[in-house]
Amino acid sequence: MSDKTVRVLFTGGGSGGPTIPLLALAQEIRKLKKNSEFLFLGSKLGPERKMVEQAEIPFSIIPSGKFRRYWNWRNFIDPLYILGGGITGLIYLLRFRPQVIVSAGSFVSVPVAYAAWLLRIPHVIMQMDLRSGLANRLMAPVSSALVFYFDITANQFPSISLKRKIGPVVRQEIYSASVKSANERFGLHPERPLILITGGGQGAVGLNEAIFPLIKHWLVDFQVVHLTGTKWNNSLEQESSTFSHPDYHPIETIHEGMGDLLSRSEIVLTRAGMGILGELAVLQKDTVLIPLPGTHQEDNALIIKKYKAAEIVSQVDLASTGLEWWNSFLEKRVPGEMGKRLHEILQDGGTNDFAQLVFEITDER
Repeated sequence: MSDKTVRVLFTGGGSGGPTIPLLALAQEIRKLKKNSEFLFLGSKLGPERKMVEQAEIPFSIIPSGKFRRYWNWRNFIDPLYILGGGITGLIYLLRFRPQVIVSAGSFVSVPVAYAAWLLRIPHVIMQMDLRSGLANRLMAPVSSALVFYFDITANQFPSISLKRKIGPVVRQEIYSASVKSANERFGLHPERPLILITGGGQGAVGLNEAIFPLIKHWLVDFQVVHLTGTKWNNSLEQESSTFSHPDYHPIETIHEGMGDLLSRSEIVLTRAGMGILGELAVLQKDTVLIPLPGTHQEDNALIIKKYKAAEIVSQVDLASTGLEWWNSFLEKRVPGEMGKRLHEILQDGGTNDFAQLVFEITDER
């Protein structure tokens, strides 16, 4: 590996799930090669712009359309957005002249991948979820390399020859997380165990509705931090505002200190995106997965459950028989056991391994 500066262009977004690992990769590359240059191409309405700019990485918006497999009037105009994304992406590639492009899904990435193919710039797909998304499958024919978390995932990309299995790609703040900092930042009782509930940056209305009736029961033995997200059901928001308890901490979003909060938690209730699961694996946290119904998250949850590395409860069951489920879960739980198993199947080192792959590719150019 040479010491020359690398230029990496990232694409993706639409949610924090695929964005955070890309930023973690940039952080690792910057640590190893301080003068490296980055550019992030993302969508206009997604949350990624704020996250990228906080990481002090230049961000540019490109047009993006969606490849829908159902009827919608936007199907008539989205091809124009896709074409616009390809042209805009090509312009940014010619200006920035990246040595490699890294994408973690999202339809905003697809036209950029094809523009990269025209210019013979290597394109790397990051596929964290067990089941590949449509955007990544569309990019596969023009991609040079694939990184993945699960062996079964690699078989879904037969056209890509360079494949690398890695552990979770996580931010440095996860490794340097501080329980003391969490207590101070979020006003937590230093001795009471903590339950953390998170449905993602924009929140999860269905998850919030399912767990809210259980909070008063949890507060008997735990304190609770509830990350409600920005999309918070109006009627439930009113109910939450009238519910007051010194150990219940509803927070819309967190911009700093998430690693500290995860480290402080005894039990984490979350969706089943691989971004946060990777961070929980590093921290060896006991986790309850409530996957988004009818999505790839259900596949992620099932394979984690197969290794007894997390508990699964459906959103429907949580809403209907939540208290019975909770009492049974608490009775059977051995504190720390699931967290250790999660760490065993998603081991450390993925961030550095991904950076080394990027260096391998750029050293050849």
